[in-house]
Amino acid sequence: MAHDVFISYSSKDKATADAACAVLEAKGIRCWIAPRDITPGDDWGEAIVNAIGGARAFVLVFSSHANASQQIKREVERAVNHGLAIIPLRIEDVQPAKTLEYFISTPHWLDAFNPPLEKHLNYLSDVIRHILDGKLPPPAPAPSVTSALYGFDRRLVAGAALAALILVSVGANSLFGSRPPAFAGKWKASKVSIQAGATGVPGLSFATDIFAKPALEGPNISGSLEVSDLGQYRYVSSAEDTGTVTASGQDGLVFTSDINHVSTSVTYFLLETQLAQSMVSAYGGQPGDMGLVLNPPFPMVQATLVGMPSAKGLGAGVDKIVGVWRFRSLGNPMMQTTSVELEISNDGHYRFKGETDENGMLTATDGKWTRTPQVGQPISGTYLFDSGDRVTCAAANGTTVWERTP
Repeated sequence: MAHDVFISYSSKDKATADAACAVLEAKGIRCWIAPRDITPGDDWGEAIVNAIGGARAFVLVFSSHANASQQIKREVERAVNHGLAIIPLRIEDVQPAKTLEYFISTPHWLDAFNPPLEKHLNYLSDVIRHILDGKLPPPAPAPSVTSALYGFDRRLVAGAALAALILVSVGANSLFGSRPPAFAGKWKASKVSIQAGATGVPGLSFATDIFAKPALEGPNISGSLEVSDLGQYRYVSSAEDTGTVTASGQDGLVFTSDINHVSTSVTYFLLETQLAQSMVSAYGGQPGDMGLVLNPPFPMVQATLVGMPSAKGLGAGVDKIVGVWRFRSLGNPMMQTTSVELEISNDGHYRFKGETDENGMLTATDGKWTRTPQVGQPISGTYLFDSGDRVTCAAANGTTVWERTP
């Protein structure tokens, strides 16, 4: 498949690389990224060499992990030999080792270790678009005046996209803080109304959209909120989707939601235990797990889950992947944790559940609330109390009724 950009990254920085890929492809810049674009059975090294040779630009997700990677050094050297424009996206404040310094001392060096990550990725897409069009890159955006981000924004991880959708929909519809302290305490969402088509994140698409969107439109949504007297909050939410899954061709699946009755075709492949080791560790799997890679239609981004087929999942088609497949972001416990579970049964049904656990600071006064999470951008809306223990909160994409709990 034709592509414009080759994305080089350490496996330990996969989530950031997936985020960059999502933003670039959402803006019409086709990317080549491993392992998504390596056909099962192909030689890994040969596929990478061919992909670099077929690209017009080379993005290096640069970090201390990339700095120490021999594979990345080889990829950068091949890009130089092919005369590609090399754009290092530095996500840590580290200097390149001498073996890399010569190759990546370019005018297109981008520092992206200060939040928000989305701003840097949008600028990256502008730089690449100008390079592909033969124009001078645009000026860099002004630095943000924000606190340090402990890791990147995990809302952009392909397998963890449900967290973003929940936080922008159910979460954004919630009461995220209070002044006076009457808002302090524990709350439970009793009614959630989300407008159709309002569950996505502007400019980004995710593989788990095919499950998350119907989940957020359905009845199986829950949310809890705890606010301290100082405005600190913890927000926990979950949503579920169920449906059928059928085989389509040799390596295809069709998922049909019971909630919105939309059918989506995907291709898939399994990663053997040895190839999936780094993913298993990063995604909270168990030793010996395999990887399941789902490739929805463009411009969605692939989702990689980890797990092990059940004893009945040893056949072909759907039977091959019968079992429970998971993703879990293991971030700072004081920030945000995301988990996704996709269970495929041998009777051709699936159950999808996504959960997120977020912390941050909250304010609300004069009928307006603002939530500022540790990861991501502030979101605001309005609120109206029915009583001291019941409040309705609204945002652009819907409303949530919260009731106080003991």
